[in-house]
Amino acid sequence: MSTLTSFSQLRILLHPHYSVNIFLSVFYLLLKQLTPKSLSPYIFVNNEITTQDTQVLLLLATIITIRGRKTLTWLHYIDTVCKYSKMANCLLFYREQAYVSLILYALFCLFHFLFFATPEPTGKTNILYYRANNLDNEIRADSRITWFVCFYAPWSPPCQNFASVFVDLSTRFGDLKNFKFVKFDVSRYQAEAEKFKIDTSTFSKQLPTVVLFQDGKEVKRRPQIDVKGRVLDAQRLLTADYLINEFGLAEIYTREADKLKANNKKEQ
Repeated sequence: MSTLTSFSQLRILLHPHYSVNIFLSVFYLLLKQLTPKSLSPYIFVNNEITTQDTQVLLLLATIITIRGRKTLTWLHYIDTVCKYSKMANCLLFYREQAYVSLILYALFCLFHFLFFATPEPTGKTNILYYRANNLDNEIRADSRITWFVCFYAPWSPPCQNFASVFVDLSTRFGDLKNFKFVKFDVSRYQAEAEKFKIDTSTFSKQLPTVVLFQDGKEVKRRPQIDVKGRVLDAQRLLTADYLINEFGLAEIYTREADKLKANNKKEQ
């Protein structure tokens, strides 16, 4: 990877979602180290890093090590680290009996959550955002087109984390007119979501769901559901490599590209 490419990828950390999140995750330690000694007694019982602080930080490191294995991308990993770091900060403020600081800190975290959402991936993509209540009819209208559809909800953290994975897949395999990569917002079109048996509730384990359609019919979906709509593999991580292998995206891309070439020759 070139230095230019690396810098371009790191620039996203300047977005308020990430920059503020990182600041909040280290806020307790910064406050404890940078607060003047004359003001420290008004905030902390002890302005030094205590044994109790170290114990909480070691617990945080353990949790991050375990939970970090389930992240999809490096940005997802950063969000995971920040989430548990903020929880640890709240615990540290509480153990210091800094209740006012705890309340203010929790309010800042809530403000960040409400107003600085995870940014959508930028740059060129091959994703079609379908904004209508007739996706089912559109898929069945032309059996020559293969559809790879991501059913998502903007408010869902798993969907936010999966966004960059789907962008990556569309960039690699979505430049054919007969192999479409589509995102469908189930929170806006819940009636249509029900046709595809997508649970749109707040605690849904089906978000995001990716479905492959060929010949106007559903061929495969992940996560899988049983006849009652219950998720069978909710713990499975929807990584790019997993989806490429599970759906055979490379093989589909090659096959659809060959079809286009054959059609073009016939037309000539």
